[in-house]
Formats: sequence, structure tokens, C-alpha cells
Amino acid sequence: MIESMKFEPGNMEARMSAWAEEAGVIARRHYRQTGELRFKSGKEAVTEADLEIERMLRKRIAEEFPADGIVGEELGSDYGGVPAVGPSGRSWHLDPVDGTLNFALGLPGFCTSLALMEGGRVLAACVYQPMLKDGFTSTLGSGSRLNGKPIAVSKRSRMSDAVIGTQFKKNGRFIRNPQLLQAMFLETMKIRKVGAIALELARVASGSYDALIGSFKGPIHSHDVAAGLLLIREAGGRISDHRGRDYVQGGPDLVATNGLIHDQLINLIARFPLSG
Repeated sequence: MIESMKFEPGNMEARMSAWAEEAGVIARRHYRQTGELRFKSGKEAVTEADLEIERMLRKRIAEEFPADGIVGEELGSDYGGVPAVGPSGRSWHLDPVDGTLNFALGLPGFCTSLALMEGGRVLAACVYQPMLKDGFTSTLGSGSRLNGKPIAVSKRSRMSDAVIGTQFKKNGRFIRNPQLLQAMFLETMKIRKVGAIALELARVASGSYDALIGSFKGPIHSHDVAAGLLLIREAGGRISDHRGRDYVQGGPDLVATNGLIHDQLINLIARFPLSG
């Protein structure tokens, strides 16, 4: 019978941080050494670092939690006979390099993201930015931390003062609705687009951003956002879809905020319904 190590919140963050730091060593070794750009489906960049980091993370998880499932950005589920959900009922969701295009272009806005899930709940999360050596961690019910120190969402309460991160994909709601996009630029203080949604969610949790809005054509994958969602919730923020309903993993629309400007953003979006 396969047995996993017991899930112990007190030790989980240290374990995830150690894996993430190991991933950071790999990323820094490959940084600005990736050569000509390579793409997989959907014009998503991929590098040897993505593959090397995911294989390393899978190995570490299998060594310590062999009854857990694994879903990875690069190698998918059921890789090497490991199912998406293991006998434990838990699954790890990995993005070895979120922001791969940034990484391949020699830009520092990328990270490694890990999340442990059970059913629809995220139990533990780690987002690590290698070039700054910033590690965001959380376990359910314990708050969120940056490099071991507690963090909280921002206190800005007016949308006109807010800094908003964005992940607007082609054929998503905002790109198909230029009036909505213009209103977002005009009615907030600043808009940012880093191109690494896990990292931007972590920055909402730490108070750098006041919100992150995601607008995709299809589902937002759990390996992209699961870790960031726990970080924000545990830091005191709020998460919904574009209508203000509870966000369900896999939905195409995401609004993650400090809670104080959440309703203002939802009301702005509601003013510009899509037709057709």
C-alpha cells in the first residue's frame, strides 16, 4: 500500500520553500541562456528550464508524498504513471516557470508556483520569484507570508487610487469589449501587465497591487492560479468571477482584490455587458 507523509501545515511551507529555492537555482542557471524562442500550442513559450524544474519537483513530491497526484504545466497529468489525484485524495498543481516568455526574453517577471489541493480546497501554496529570491507561502488557515514574514492585502479603498494587474487573453471579455478596457484604464490609477499571473496574484496578497483581473477565452488552469488564490484569501483579500460570484477553479474570468475595491470593479465590468 502506498503511503504519503502526513500533511503537517507547520512543516509544509518550509518543505515547499526548499523545493522552490532548488527550482530557482535551475532557473538562474538557465537565465539568459535559453537560445532561440520555442513555442508549444497557443504560442506559449517553453524552455529546457521549464522541463527540468517540473521533473525535479515531481521527483521531490513523489519521494515525500507518493500517494499524492500531480498535475504540471509541461508534463500534464498521469505522467510516469502518477495520476492527477492520488490515493490520498490530494493533488499537486505545478507551474515550473510561470511567465516563460519573460524568462526566455531575459526579463525577471517569472516565478515557480506550487499548490496542494484536496477537492476544491487549496491546502498549501508557494510562489517563488527566483531573480529576487522572494518566496510567498501559505497554508490553509495560517495567513500568508513573504520570506517568512506575515503579509496582508493593501488598504486602498478607492478604485481611482488603485493599481490593477491584468491578464487579458485574446478573445477574452476585455479584449472583445474595448469600451470596458478603456474604462478600466481611465477609472483606475494605474494598470500593469507582467505576464505571470501567479506572481501578480502573490503581489496582490502582499499589497503591491490592489487587484488582479483575469479574462481568458477558455478555462484558467489551476496550476496558474491555485497558489495565488490561497495567498490572497489568507492575506485578507477577496476572489470572485466577473459577476461577483464565488470563483470556481477552471472558470475563465477572475477578479482578485484587497476586498475594499472589489464591488467597484464588479460594478464597472457590469456596465459593459458583452453582446452576442
